[in-house]
Amino acid sequence: MSAAQIEAAGAVLVRPGPHGPEVAVVHRPHRSDWSLPKGKLEPGERHDVAAVRETFEETGVRCVLGPRLGHRSYKVDGVAKRVEYWRATAVEAVDREPDAEIDEIRWLRRKAAKALLTYADDRVLVDDALALPDTVVTVLLRHAEATKRVAWRESGDPLADVDSARPLNEHGVHQAHGLAEVLATYGPRRIVSSDARRCRATVEPYAEALGVAVHLEHALSEEGCVEDPDATRAVVGQLLEQRGPDVWCSHRPVLPLVVSALGRGLGLDRRDGRLDPRLAPGEALLLHRRADDGSLVAVDRLDA
Repeated sequence: MSAAQIEAAGAVLVRPGPHGPEVAVVHRPHRSDWSLPKGKLEPGERHDVAAVRETFEETGVRCVLGPRLGHRSYKVDGVAKRVEYWRATAVEAVDREPDAEIDEIRWLRRKAAKALLTYADDRVLVDDALALPDTVVTVLLRHAEATKRVAWRESGDPLADVDSARPLNEHGVHQAHGLAEVLATYGPRRIVSSDARRCRATVEPYAEALGVAVHLEHALSEEGCVEDPDATRAVVGQLLEQRGPDVWCSHRPVLPLVVSALGRGLGLDRRDGRLDPRLAPGEALLLHRRADDGSLVAVDRLDA
């Protein structure tokens, strides 16, 4: 990737209308065009976080992201630009005054939106987004980076012989606070975690920001899974029935069993490779499930 490439992110913002789903299109007076909400990443910003921020800045609508729609690449004034897009669901709108960036916003059905949009790529994105149903997310998260087992045993801490008391390391604490912002872009409302300290600490910053309690599940811990793997499978089934939106935080050794139970619960063929349990610390699988029946629509990966 060229160092000069501009990185940006945007969304096909969808809301229910009286005659079916509507999408938001925005008018940019400085370019005299109609386009989808999007904008450049700030230094160090993730694409998904930027997509939500830019959508709010340009439309006044707070949203949560659904499935990823891929990217578009083109040149602006001779400079390469790459824009990542998501299908997004409108959650809340606030008043926004027209300005030099965006002076008009329209909510339109598919045909009208495609007729108004200036660029062919945007018209394809509208089709792609509206081909998908409304979804809710289930986030399967591996805890952030923890203190190494040997270092913890040799730490002299009174609980050093209790692995479930092993904390996050400095980088893991940083990851956990970053995850609070990232998880908010996808909108999980229920937080379920292994009762191990390192898992709790991974999701607590998000729980605090959301103002909810963390629901602890011993069956999602390493010790609980070893003690009773059937209990772990049962918990996965129970959580699936609740349909989300939620986040489940567990451990590397437990993830293969959780993923296997997820696949069975969602009726996936064993050869379906979308549910890959090989996650690095702080990474997650995003399972986008139909809001009406909980079936799986898409799987994205949340990189650390």
